Amino acid sequence: MLKYLSILFFLIPIQALAGKYASEANDNPFENGELNAKYEGEATALGGTVLKHIVVNNKNLYLLDLKTPPIKNIWVTSFIKPQGKEIVEVGDNVIFKGYISVASSLDDTEKLEKAINSKTLLMAIYALNKGT
Repeated sequence: MLKYLSILFFLIPIQALAGKYASEANDNPFENGELNAKYEGEATALGGTVLKHIVVNNKNLYLLDLKTPPIKNIWVTSFIKPQGKEIVEVGDNVIFKGYISVASSLDDTEKLEKAINSKTLLMAIYALNKGT
């Protein structure tokens, strides 16, 4: 039963669960090449190549190259096991769906923001790892 509820949950479009800025955030969630903090909590999806993997406060963080100039590389954290290839490694092509987050909201010690050198990141609730 739980398996079927999980499947049903992931079939619901992420925008249906999002807030008032969802459409705007999905049209262009970026400002100055980074995720826009104005859209904190709004749903979006990003896909690209993993450039770097670090662990901060027991959280996996991945630096994603979206290959879309002038957008900078974007940090993503994910606490779920990805679909496809189970282990995310540098060089993998991954699609993440989640919520725009402000680093200081996730960690009041500022370790996270200093480690990623960015005020924002994507908190993924879904990942599809296509491998290299």
